Amino acid sequence: MSPLISGLASVASLIFNATAGGPGKSSASRRSGADVEPEPSAVLTLSPQAEALAGFAGKGILVSQGKLENALGAVARGSAGSAANAASAALSGRPVSTQDFQELLTRFGADDAQKLQLTAGFDANKDGSITQDEFLKGLAKTKGAQAGSDFSQAVMQLMDRSGNADGSVADKEFAAFSTAFAATGAKRAGVA
Repeated sequence: MSPLISGLASVASLIFNATAGGPGKSSASRRSGADVEPEPSAVLTLSPQAEALAGFAGKGILVSQGKLENALGAVARGSAGSAANAASAALSGRPVSTQDFQELLTRFGADDAQKLQLTAGFDANKDGSITQDEFLKGLAKTKGAQAGSDFSQAVMQLMDRSGNADGSVADKEFAAFSTAFAATGAKRAGVA
């Protein structure tokens, strides 16, 4: 092949690739969907404070927002501190139905697919209800090596979306979800 034909073939190839990709498309977006890796900003993380709250959840401690200026308060299984934490304590031994849990997820902006995924993920024993222990174990999965799983990312996405949607779950966003679960359980138990 002569150098002139080789050069023309190269130019033709460049022109074809440029027009096939479109002016606004990057080389990554021209690849098939299976080849594209998620961007780092698509992976949610916990702030250091929220990571500590996930650690508490792993130890069986439910952290919720109190009534005083959104202060955080922790309630270990079966203990009751202030009146603001009584609702959390009322959850011990009283599961939340999957229907009530899905209503909670709706309030946090979950779509139908997310509600099914999160309900199945939290309802570990598949009995149609979510206990405080199951909820805490699910929250604990948002920390450490498990934080990259589909379930953990879905939980963090829900918490972040209901907050400031900045790609990182803050302690207040984490505690807001815990508080909402505690309130749902307290409502079910008849505690106001």
